[in-house]
Amino acid sequence: MTRQKYLFCYMMLAPALIITGALGIYPMIYSLWMSFVEFDLLRIAQFGTPFVGLDNYVAVFGDPRFIQTVVNTILFTVLAVAATVGFGLLLSQVLNATYPGRAVVRMMVCVPWFVPPAVASAIWMWLLHTDRSPVNFLLQDMGLITSNLRFLTDSSTWGPFSLPMLSITAVRVWNGLPFAVIFILAALQSIPRSLYEAAEVDGATLFQKFWYVTLPSLRPILAILLTLLVIGGLGSFEINYIMTGGGPQNLTNIMAVYSYQQAFSFYRFDLASAASGVILIMTGFVSVFYLRSQFKRTL
Repeated sequence: MTRQKYLFCYMMLAPALIITGALGIYPMIYSLWMSFVEFDLLRIAQFGTPFVGLDNYVAVFGDPRFIQTVVNTILFTVLAVAATVGFGLLLSQVLNATYPGRAVVRMMVCVPWFVPPAVASAIWMWLLHTDRSPVNFLLQDMGLITSNLRFLTDSSTWGPFSLPMLSITAVRVWNGLPFAVIFILAALQSIPRSLYEAAEVDGATLFQKFWYVTLPSLRPILAILLTLLVIGGLGSFEINYIMTGGGPQNLTNIMAVYSYQQAFSFYRFDLASAASGVILIMTGFVSVFYLRSQFKRTL
């Protein structure tokens, strides 16, 4: 009977495992193989795909554009994750309170999650257009600016920051915020009310209840959420590619967009695979770090 139960479980898992292997694991392994060979579509008919070892990785790290994309990717991920978690903690507290119309507010907060990133990018491209931006009109009416801001085309920088990068990050936060809110809200609803009542008896303020009761209770969920958001940020593609294509002057280019450009603009699938391999290493490091911390916690 036990053997039949295990067989049934394996049969139920088989379709998902097959799809994951065909559409996820196999392309990943094939991409890693391409990163160790010369896979130039313009030369492959004449020279084939000779093994070149780590030459492709040396080539991408020797490209100043790629170094800038690595910095951009890390900056983009840190800003987006920090803002998403921060606003997620704030909004989840509001949505967890009891007041008339709470269900409507919860639905409105989740609306960005229903919008595909490609559609969201097109909408925000119009909202942030230099000459037709409603945001510019609003800021001018409020007297905050005197000329149109070039949200997606301004090439001026303040250290590693630029207006296009901040604009792209804001769109990423807007699109991913509902995911964080739902995660945190579910965890908030599992916190026993007795903990807050005990804190009130001890004279704890609102901030103290948040710091000493809410945050410790949310720690396991926040660890998972941070891991997922960081992995998603490092591998982000759609918003940056559609809204700016990595410009202006490579200011919003990130590793996934760089990889796509190498493959489908320059036909260098070997360099594109090497860039993707760097993304895999970075996301793998984040996953290993999370799993290791969870393993230590269970000991």
